[in-house]
Amino acid sequence: LLPQTAFAHLRRQAAALAALRPRMNDCCRHHSPLPCARRAWTDVLDGFCTDEFGVKTRQFHCCRRHGAA
Repeated sequence: LLPQTAFAHLRRQAAALAALRPRMNDCCRHHSPLPCARRAWTDVLDGFCTDEFGVKTRQFHCCRRHGAA
C-alpha cells in the first residue's frame, strides 16, 4: 500500500506488474508458453512506458530503449 500523494511512479510500476500476472498465468496453459510470455511482457511494458511518457517526470530507464534492447 502506497500513500495517495507522491509515489505515482511506484503505483505505475505496481499496476504494470499486476497486469502482467494474469497474462503470464494464461501463458502457462498455452501450447507455446515462451512466445506467449514474451508477447505478454512486451505488451505490458509498452503500456507501462506509454503511461510513463504521459507524465512530466523522468521516465523509467528501460522506456528509453528500443527494439530488442
